[in-house]
Amino acid sequence: MEPTRSRPRPTAMLLVSLRRVVLVALLAASLTTLSAACGRQQSATGAPPLDGAGGGPSSSSSRVAFRLVHLAATTRGVPDVHTVLGSEGDLARFPGYFARSAPEIAQQITAKAARTDFSRSVLVGWSRTTGCSTATDAVLRLDAGKRLHLGVAQPKPPGECFVANHVVTLFEVPRGSLPDHPRFAQEASEEADPPGPGTTVAFTHLDTVPKDTVKGGGDGGGTEVTRASELDAFLAQLSGRGPATVRKQLAAHPVRAGERRFGYILSGCRPTGAALLISPGQAAVNAVPTGDENIRCIQAQHYAAVVGVAGGLL
Repeated sequence: MEPTRSRPRPTAMLLVSLRRVVLVALLAASLTTLSAACGRQQSATGAPPLDGAGGGPSSSSSRVAFRLVHLAATTRGVPDVHTVLGSEGDLARFPGYFARSAPEIAQQITAKAARTDFSRSVLVGWSRTTGCSTATDAVLRLDAGKRLHLGVAQPKPPGECFVANHVVTLFEVPRGSLPDHPRFAQEASEEADPPGPGTTVAFTHLDTVPKDTVKGGGDGGGTEVTRASELDAFLAQLSGRGPATVRKQLAAHPVRAGERRFGYILSGCRPTGAALLISPGQAAVNAVPTGDENIRCIQAQHYAAVVGVAGGLL
């Protein structure tokens, strides 16, 4: 005779069901909280994280169509730079930012971006500190306010940090994908930096140029004019109103702390300024005229230029 089995009481069954419902609800709530926390996780740069690298895309920004031309992670003291390169001339000047601190990066940028078709694309160059962790990948995003964001994928930083890491990125972006004057989020100054190092602090047309006496006449080679005696020697070689005009322009731009200045005699077809070309492994700091890239003339004219650059880049 089989023993009689007692049926569970309805009250007991109700308690079991309630426990299961509570457990399922708690588990779902835990997973939702965990998922939300992961979605909010940011990279060390404070940028929207990469898809699949610690979180999904930011709700306030969209991924820009791009090709990652170059990414370099380094612990060298490279400068923080953010700029847009819209021509071959801009691209020629951009590696100068890294020519002294990381010459191999400067050379890699030149080689990898050499085939850029600037009739269809522009390049966005962005170098910044990433903290104690090495960058492994990067994306470019544009928010609703038309500001660019740099998303960086990084592993978890080590417990101890002895040196800061930097990332140097170069993105190729179709023309028309960016606003005319894009701003850079995450930077103290959201305005784009110049395509290359150096600022024109004096520039004037020369009526006559004694080529046999002016150092570096017409070839882009210059002479340092940081000290007053050096400037005097450079201006003494100019004729006409050149020296007085250069001095007047320099008076409006006092030498900044740590700045070095170089004087040049350049030839061109109505240029408006000058830009430095700092090449890896070369002691000379050359310059080229700018603003006349699409202008043609029968006979080139001559100009005196003084360009200032942060001493740490040389």
